[in-house]
Amino acid sequence: MSQKFILPSRLLPWPICWPGVVLIAESEACRLVVYKDIAGHWTLGWGQTAGITEGMTWTQTEADADLCNTLITLSAEVRECLTRDASDNEFAALVSLAYNIGMTAFRRSTVAKCHNRGDKTAAARAFHLWNKAGGKVINGLVARRAREAALYLSEDRGQKTEDSQLPALRAANQQSSVLSPLSSEPGQSPDADPVKPLAKSPTVQTGAASVATGGLALAAQYSPQVGQVARSLAISPLVVAAIVAIVVGALVIWRRVQQRKGGVA
Repeated sequence: MSQKFILPSRLLPWPICWPGVVLIAESEACRLVVYKDIAGHWTLGWGQTAGITEGMTWTQTEADADLCNTLITLSAEVRECLTRDASDNEFAALVSLAYNIGMTAFRRSTVAKCHNRGDKTAAARAFHLWNKAGGKVINGLVARRAREAALYLSEDRGQKTEDSQLPALRAANQQSSVLSPLSSEPGQSPDADPVKPLAKSPTVQTGAASVATGGLALAAQYSPQVGQVARSLAISPLVVAAIVAIVVGALVIWRRVQQRKGGVA
């Protein structure tokens, strides 16, 4: 069932640029009668769950004010995480991500880390890491991450251009609802860790296995008394193979770490 198109009041003291407010509002959607989200939490307004109980209702004015107040608090927290300045559009995209995934996740996110070290391309790419809910890729989250990354990369052009962006923003948000009705439900948050920790990465595990295998081979060759100093330096081919295994495994792990730092899943 499609929902009525609606935006919050533009007259409120929004702490981020208007395209960012539009992105958040249309991604979350607004409900004025309390309901349970997919996680079973009572939810109201623009996805608010804090202090919400059964039977509550809000007016549109109350819902808009709640969103504005939430973004004011959230914007201050996001700004505290940044060690590098952000343009209006960059900042709005970062706040949108934090609104969706929560500040705990945002603080440790690759997006924040890449932004702080000045790697804008990697930061934009890293938005796409947060595309899962319940362990599954959600089309609506894929679409939202794409819009956030695009906003993050876009040039700040002033108020007039912001108004002209609204039709495209509306069309993009409506498309995300068509892609996945479930994802348009307010309160649906991405997984706390949308990508596997490096320790669980198959690539890293393969590299670690290579290092471990090489290490065991070396240990076997160099005992006792370090293999009598590797048989007076007449080193066995097995030792050479073990050293190669360790080097290759270490390179595999190093490469995967660099990919993760670059925002690649």
